[in-house]
Order: sequence, then structure tokens, then C-alpha cells
Amino acid sequence: MEGSILAAALFGLFCGIPFMVLGYLIGVKQKRNFLASWDDSSYSDPELVGKVMGASVFFMGLLIFASSAAFILNLLSVIQGGIILCLSVVIPLLAALYANVCFSKQRS
Repeated sequence: MEGSILAAALFGLFCGIPFMVLGYLIGVKQKRNFLASWDDSSYSDPELVGKVMGASVFFMGLLIFASSAAFILNLLSVIQGGIILCLSVVIPLLAALYANVCFSKQRS
């Protein structure tokens, strides 16, 4: 059991916190170049897309960190923590789909 607690602590520390920092940089500081293959000219409102994507990455990191902390405190089982981690990965994917549908410029 001690090994799984150490793994959860390291996972929360080295995955959750960096994703929260990355989400802050993308959403608040508008460092949109951290997004893969980013091109400002592809979107009608690139600042808003940056805020949406930054918030989704920050929320993903927050869920990773919170689920790791909840596992360490015995509030979640391994299965429940794994389900939360899998669902947290879907959040930026849904945000990217939303941004592409709502804010993409039409190509002629």
C-alpha cells in the first residue's frame, strides 16, 4: 500500500501541478504557442480560444491533483481514482472540439 501512496503523490506532484501551471500560462498569460500546431489566423477569436483551452488544461490538472490527494487520504479507491483520471483527459479534448466548431474561420 505504501508504494501506491508514493506513486499517487508523485503523480499528483509531477502531473497535476505542471498541468495547472500550463493551463494558467495558456489561459491567463495567453501563451497560446504552448498548444500544438497553434495558428492565430485559424480562429476568429484566438484570445477566447486560449482562455477556453487554458481553463480546460487547468481543470484537468486540478482533477489529477485532487484525485491523487483523495487517494492518499483514502477517500477514493484505485478504481475510482483511475476513472477520474481517465475522465480528466477528456476535458481538453472536448474543449478543443468546442473551440474548433465555434471559433474556426471558414476556409475557402
